[in-house]
Amino acid sequence: MKDSIADPVAFPDSVFSMLSVCVQSGVHLRVMTWRPKKPVSEAPIVFVAGWVSAVSGWMPLLKVMASRRPVYYIETREKQSALIEKRKLKPDDFSIKRMAEDLISVCHQLEIATPTTTVVGSSLGATALLEALKVGHLTAGTAFLIAPNSDFKAPWYLQWILFLPAFLYHGIKYFVLWYLRTFLVDVKKEPEQMMRYNDTLRVAHPQRFKLSARSAIYDHYEVWPNLSSVTIPVALAYAPTDTFHSSDNIRLLADRLPKATVIACPSNKYMHSAEVMQDIEAFVFKSAL
Repeated sequence: MKDSIADPVAFPDSVFSMLSVCVQSGVHLRVMTWRPKKPVSEAPIVFVAGWVSAVSGWMPLLKVMASRRPVYYIETREKQSALIEKRKLKPDDFSIKRMAEDLISVCHQLEIATPTTTVVGSSLGATALLEALKVGHLTAGTAFLIAPNSDFKAPWYLQWILFLPAFLYHGIKYFVLWYLRTFLVDVKKEPEQMMRYNDTLRVAHPQRFKLSARSAIYDHYEVWPNLSSVTIPVALAYAPTDTFHSSDNIRLLADRLPKATVIACPSNKYMHSAEVMQDIEAFVFKSAL
């Protein structure tokens, strides 16, 4: 189902559209698409951003993507844009595996689950794509994953936040931002990363934010089972300065994926920039040889 929305990238040489795709009874996801007027390639890119990430944080990269190849930007169900009935507001409805099933459904319905498709994801989005690719459930030619998570943990002294009523979120989010700034993000080296977290947490859907966090943490999700079944070439991009995502886990993922390539990037800022498209294209070209 098509809907109207202003093009957040506003690239003049591509045609924008927005779709609402039913992935489960009572759940519709928003999918934004860009089709270049003069494509370099017709091979599509499926893009899945991280947890509660806003599309604005990916504008530099999306602009160059949209000028070259058809792009399908799938917003996962914890985001504000998803249309979800109240009966589908339980932790199980926001698990990583459920999100992976959503991605599989969208790609099959839009007929973009093909051997020429490149799937690109960041953080939770990258993890959900890995889960979807297992055992061949999602067909793609290559995957370029930016700082995927292998698991989701929170210190015991912060887990009480996940049991507070959703209406208290707007007060608690300032504490969460302080915690990120103080303990998890190197603000001096990665100020843009902190700005993105600030922007996304301020507009996050309180109840979905809480439910997705509870599901990932209390279900003890880990990406490791069946990783060897992901047989397509997978690039794992990371930045040593990004202290929020574990570089050690990237190496462990590379050891367990049959066709993995590790790509070290200068910074988290770089991984959101237009320049990373060069890394994506180089990886896709090399994988085709």
